Amino acid sequence: MLRALRLLNSITGRITTRLVVIVSISILITATLGYVKLYQVTAADSSVRIDRAARTAAALFTENLGSEFLTIHAPDGAPLALRLKGDTADVSLSFRSQHDALLKDIGQINQGAANLFRLNTETKSFDRFATTFRKPDGSMPPPLSIKAGHPAYENLINNRPHLGEVPVMGRMRLAYLTPIQTSLGAVAGALAVDVGWVDDLIAARDELRTQVLIAAGLVLVLVAALGACFMSTELKPLRVLAKLADDLAAARPSGTVPYMERNDEVGALAQGLDRVVTLQGKLARLAYSDELTGLSNRCRHLNDLESALHECLSGAGKWALVHFDIDNFKQINDAYGQATGDDLLKLAALQIVDIFGSDAQAARLTSDHFVILIGGDNSASRACALTERLLDGWRQPHHLPAGEIHITGSAGIVVLHQDAEDADQANRNAELALRKAKASGGDQAVFFTSDLNDAFQEQIQMERLLRSAIAAREIEIYFQPQINPSTRALTGLEVLARWTHPNEGPISPARFIPVAEASGQIVELGTLILDLACEQAAKWRRMQFEFKHISVNVSPIQLWQSNFVGLVKETLERHGLSGRDLCIEITESVFVDHSEHRIAAVLSAIRTLGVSLSLDDFGSGYSSLGYLNRLPFDQLKIDRSFVSDVDTDHRKQRVLRGVLELGRGLGFNLVVEGTETLEEVNVACDMGCDSVQGFYFARPAPALLIPEMVNRIARLRPDSEAISA
Repeated sequence: MLRALRLLNSITGRITTRLVVIVSISILITATLGYVKLYQVTAADSSVRIDRAARTAAALFTENLGSEFLTIHAPDGAPLALRLKGDTADVSLSFRSQHDALLKDIGQINQGAANLFRLNTETKSFDRFATTFRKPDGSMPPPLSIKAGHPAYENLINNRPHLGEVPVMGRMRLAYLTPIQTSLGAVAGALAVDVGWVDDLIAARDELRTQVLIAAGLVLVLVAALGACFMSTELKPLRVLAKLADDLAAARPSGTVPYMERNDEVGALAQGLDRVVTLQGKLARLAYSDELTGLSNRCRHLNDLESALHECLSGAGKWALVHFDIDNFKQINDAYGQATGDDLLKLAALQIVDIFGSDAQAARLTSDHFVILIGGDNSASRACALTERLLDGWRQPHHLPAGEIHITGSAGIVVLHQDAEDADQANRNAELALRKAKASGGDQAVFFTSDLNDAFQEQIQMERLLRSAIAAREIEIYFQPQINPSTRALTGLEVLARWTHPNEGPISPARFIPVAEASGQIVELGTLILDLACEQAAKWRRMQFEFKHISVNVSPIQLWQSNFVGLVKETLERHGLSGRDLCIEITESVFVDHSEHRIAAVLSAIRTLGVSLSLDDFGSGYSSLGYLNRLPFDQLKIDRSFVSDVDTDHRKQRVLRGVLELGRGLGFNLVVEGTETLEEVNVACDMGCDSVQGFYFARPAPALLIPEMVNRIARLRPDSEAISA
């Protein structure tokens, strides 16, 4: 049934159906016209025959029984009645052999039957008394009367002739019944003649109708068969092209497009599909290929990964996934330029294809981040061996137009049938292994283990807890004094974030600060710390505690927010502080990825608020002497690496002295961080630093303890022990 419906809904079915309908209508119109014409001819012929039969019967009747009857004619000559000449009804309308012979002659001449009826005055019916009908044995048939309800009765009883069909023995005959009148004109009987059975008269017409129906049926079947065959043949190219289009849509191999040589509509369609095939190839290359390296891109990689996972989960195959990138590629790109970086990526892609082979599915996801799918029963060991070969190849010098470049790489490997259930999990686990390899120093490959996932889940949990803590303002701030080493006077307070979770307990900044930076929550965290610090500074102002200024560390991510300067201004105004009450500390990483012009613009906007700027951890990162000379910093905080064991390390003493002299020469306020012993404090003091900050004088403490702590430090003698251990 469904197949038949599909056939009817096809182009062949629809056109064939329409063709059959059109032919059927044509045959119907033609047959109807012929049938109507035949009907008219048959009816006219029957009318002529019965009229002639009536005239003949009346003529023979008056000719043979002229002494008894005369014929009354209509103007056209048709008999209206047979009238008795005298009062002879009893004799003239009774059976006589002469009547029988006369009726036989009439019947033979008219090729029909003849009957004589006499009106029964009592029953008012016309009773037959003579007829040409006979039983099979030759005897007379049973009596017959024309009574009320007979088709001819109304005309006869009203002395009128009747022409039409009358029932005889269950069939119909075309008859003409002429009234027989008395000499006075009253109806007394009837002469009935006919020309045969009606169905015999129209047999030719019915036969023609049957033949027309049979012929029409044969023509329709022939038309349908030939039409369907012809249409199927003509539409075969369309079916082939439709299958080709379906293959194109399903990304199945389609081969060349046929029928392009034809000059009709099919050829035009084939040429259009050929253009689509060409365009699809171009789009596929754009959609699934990396333009720079020619490897697959992320979209193609995800498709390949889904297929590999399906094989692994169904037991049809085993696959390993490798994520790897070039160590410190960004620095290489910055140092040599993007063009050289692109050349290096192309060279790396060629090495990947050369080492892993054409059967491996390699892709570049972003920048220097490559992935490879490796199949086979020994996919894990093969992936490890080939990855080591690749990393070893990367260790060799790379000769590029910009010069000889040395690189290393890191890789993370996941065995899909063991460590992944879907594409996201596979890529995430490989990323975790890659992250572990880079955190371990790079230039190595690491297999994914469940421990890495546990650490990742812990980080996710930490992100969630931190987000809640920031929203609930659970983060606290501690303060660490900055002390003049000569006078023991307070020069400022650095704000440090502390977090004690209700369930987890104290959480080290070394744990939650990196999480905040990685998750982007550092902006919300920094905004909260700035607000809490200014709130406390306002309280100290009201208490008349001279804290000098509060130093707040600002992440580069927070600093580069478009609304940062406005946020600082709004916070100071809300708490009733001036700009000199605040010092913003930024690390040397602020110089990375930003032009000097942009850095200067942001720092100058902060300085216009009266806020001082401090360069934190100086000497540990990317700072340039040119930046120090041109950017509006007020303070340098010397990193602890310059101070540790400085009292016993003469080389460090020379380095520290040089750094301090440089800073003093540029007019900076100098703070030495990490002073933990009296000797380190004394060395810093002797070399002329303005302030020291470290565990020797005080560990970070809550705001409530700071005033007393500062007073105790001020009372210390220069050679006294630290007040906090």
